[in-house]
Amino acid sequence: MLWQFGELGYDYSIDFNGRLGEKPVRWDYYFDWRRNYNYHFISSLIDLRVNNDVFETTDFELNVASSMKSIKLYGDEMDVVVVGNFGLEDDVIAPGFSQTGPWYEYFTGDTLLVEDLNMELSLRHGEYRLYSSTRLSPPDIGTG
Repeated sequence: MLWQFGELGYDYSIDFNGRLGEKPVRWDYYFDWRRNYNYHFISSLIDLRVNNDVFETTDFELNVASSMKSIKLYGDEMDVVVVGNFGLEDDVIAPGFSQTGPWYEYFTGDTLLVEDLNMELSLRHGEYRLYSSTRLSPPDIGTG
């Protein structure tokens, strides 16, 4: 859930001027390239969720106990695998893809050919990826 201007990295506490007090409106945030990027990034995730039924599935797996995390969503038309390295060191993860064949990274549009369901991926610290079994148009947000 995003709170007021959260998509722009709003850095005022909800308790600023009291929990229900007026908060400053920071329209200048749109001109900071990092905040603008964050806005477009979050917008692309909302668009992805709204336009793809797999994000409403009740058939999913969460592997989030360690610093190497994965989420698997199983849908009628496509499956999705999200992986992320929340640690401070580079590491590897076996995402557990649901099928062999091409998988598509959402943010870059890159194709990953999965030939082994137990394959491992190397992720830099702080790196994340969102793979789908169906090609989606990558968002135009400058991620590379």
